[in-house]
Amino acid sequence: MSGAKETPRQKMIGMMYLVYTALLAMNVSKDILDAFDTVNSGVQTTNITLSNQINQKYAAFEEQFGLDEEKVGPYWEQAQALRVEADSLINYVEALKWDLVKKIEVDKANSDEEAVQMALKSGLLKSSNTTLNGRKMYDINTSKVKSRDNYNRPTEYMMGNPEGPGNGGKAYELSERIRRFRGKVVEAMGPQHIHEIGLITDSLYGTKPYLEENGYTEAQLKKLPLEGDVYGAKISYYPGMTDPVQDSWEYHNFHHTVLVADVTLLNKIISEAETAELNAVTQLMTNIHAQDFTFDEVGARVFAESGYLLSGQTYKAQAMVTAWKNSQLTARVKLDGGAEKEYTSNAQGVIPLEWNVGVGSHKYTGVIDMLDPTTNKMEEFPFEGAFTVAPPAVSVSATKMNVVYRGINNPIAVGGGVGGEINASASSGTLSRTGNGTYNLLPGAADEVTISVTSGGSSLGSMKFRVKDLPKPVALIRNVVNGQVSKSALQAAGRVEAEMKDFDFDGVRYDVVGYTFRYKTKSGTTKEAKAGSGAFTDEIRNAISQANVGDMFVFTAIQVRGNDGKTKTIETPIGVEIK
Repeated sequence: MSGAKETPRQKMIGMMYLVYTALLAMNVSKDILDAFDTVNSGVQTTNITLSNQINQKYAAFEEQFGLDEEKVGPYWEQAQALRVEADSLINYVEALKWDLVKKIEVDKANSDEEAVQMALKSGLLKSSNTTLNGRKMYDINTSKVKSRDNYNRPTEYMMGNPEGPGNGGKAYELSERIRRFRGKVVEAMGPQHIHEIGLITDSLYGTKPYLEENGYTEAQLKKLPLEGDVYGAKISYYPGMTDPVQDSWEYHNFHHTVLVADVTLLNKIISEAETAELNAVTQLMTNIHAQDFTFDEVGARVFAESGYLLSGQTYKAQAMVTAWKNSQLTARVKLDGGAEKEYTSNAQGVIPLEWNVGVGSHKYTGVIDMLDPTTNKMEEFPFEGAFTVAPPAVSVSATKMNVVYRGINNPIAVGGGVGGEINASASSGTLSRTGNGTYNLLPGAADEVTISVTSGGSSLGSMKFRVKDLPKPVALIRNVVNGQVSKSALQAAGRVEAEMKDFDFDGVRYDVVGYTFRYKTKSGTTKEAKAGSGAFTDEIRNAISQANVGDMFVFTAIQVRGNDGKTKTIETPIGVEIK
């Protein structure tokens, strides 16, 4: 882009390069396109969840405003202004996303209404008029996009023709809107949270200490535009990076990117905007009571160890006023309508309740007396509870799950029985005693296993459990937040890992034994590398070290091996964007 006159040979080489790039673009891997479908679907689901959380947060905020308009008013007004900006940005991105797809996929339509109907018929749109908390949402099914690997028309639409500011490219208007919204978020959250916000469309963005930590000199900082406490610029000032187009956020995100990637990215921008809005509103609510010792849903609560007991066991519970600690609280309690009895709290404001009573259902009611610091008056907080005492009985239960898993020891508890020693056995696999009434079950190949219990030669009952293979883990790369990571952090992570999420069994381990790494170079070339373990190969590390901001990598076909010795493939790929 220097503007120097080219020789015929240089022109010929340039033309060949363009043809070569076009041929490469026509051979975009189907796996990568499918990965974008998966990522887009996940981001769309996340956006719906975030939108609902934001709506709940505003409702709670409005409730506080109704209770104390004088105190909450300034923060509520700021939240309303933020919401207007968020609505404006998100509605714009949703409309932009639909307009981009419409111009390429249903360009034969004579009106927007006709385009919607055509898209519904083909499955491209899942709904004709979807709104979520007052915001229009175009739920586009990217797997139905026929031109999802098309990059020429999306590039012209987003970057302009020719590419660059002032040539009609929507990306430049989008980045300016994001920049304006980000400023409102910074204003709401405060400059101390500036690097938690995201939505950075400038090539450079940050406070003076932040940029100095990243190697910028005073001379370089003087060249950068300064907005308040924040430096920002559309291009960076590192040597060799001075092209106002190719060094821009717009170029890195929308130059020669395929249609399905553009849709995914626009949904991701919506996700970042909603996350920023949620964090900003939360911060504004926090600011209301920053100097207060606040109440959060004040009321009396009872926390019982168990609501179902065997005869001879003692019912134990703790009564307290939530979100408040007081060294001296008193509870007046009646059990089964009997005489009132007083209980006193410990130093942490917890009131222990204990009863050892006979078989049957029992109910209690009580009142906690507490001094309200805002009114300096004694307030009463009522509570109630119930529990059942059952006669002796045998019970068999999996202590952590209602199923048992192959390849690991499943804790089993056996209780109850009258007289004599209790013994348990399994119809398949191995059942090993670990203590008084506790066992470890290592299942065999059968799909079901029955635990039978005897005492003194008599059967006390049995219970059947389903046997399942260990569930698949979740693949992850350390340091990746919201799909974004710096090069240095990605290099430091060094590997793809597998982790069990929300799985209560101890000792379950999965090792990554292979995966496929795909990425697209700045010139548009799509490359692929395979790894035989979780660690990054030299080729992968080299690709990461040469990456630019906005470059995306996909780790797919991730294979793992767990305690049961079986190799499994994780279908969900990991998409990573360099920030």
